[in-house]
Amino acid sequence: MVWGGSLNSRGSDYLKHLHEANKAVEFLEKIKGKIKLEDKDYIRKTIDIITDYINKLAEGQK
Repeated sequence: MVWGGSLNSRGSDYLKHLHEANKAVEFLEKIKGKIKLEDKDYIRKTIDIITDYINKLAEGQK
């Protein structure tokens, strides 16, 4: 991966968190099709929590 400049530790940490969150959401989306209908709501809520957390990180609130 090529960057046009260097990142400070905050930017680097954000990218690490973003990558980890992306992997988690991809996994949850993958298993969502294999679980019972009533459990899919829990998966959706978990994905929403992860997404909200990453959005707060992007806004500098965490």
